[in-house]
Amino acid sequence: MRSDLVFGAMANVSNPYLLSQLASKAARKLHKSGARMQDTTNDVLLRFSRSTPNGCGQALPQRPVVPFHSNETRRIVPHKSEVAPLPPVRQISNPLWEAARVLGA
Repeated sequence: MRSDLVFGAMANVSNPYLLSQLASKAARKLHKSGARMQDTTNDVLLRFSRSTPNGCGQALPQRPVVPFHSNETRRIVPHKSEVAPLPPVRQISNPLWEAARVLGA
């Protein structure tokens, strides 16, 4: 059953998303025309259960130390704000809008 193959492959690849990405890429590369894609996928999962697909036991044995913020000071760019003129308000020709404006005010 394929679920047994997936659980066997999860022993070497702990991240399910990574497993699906690696399995789909490997299945596309190893697929032969005329064969069923299901058989190729099963073969890939069987290979993953026997060995580590990414080539090493553990990609990152320790978490890398990366600073969250840089120590550089940011330059201040001067900006001069300008007042933009607004177009004049046009008269409303609909009497219902005029009545709503008068009642709302």
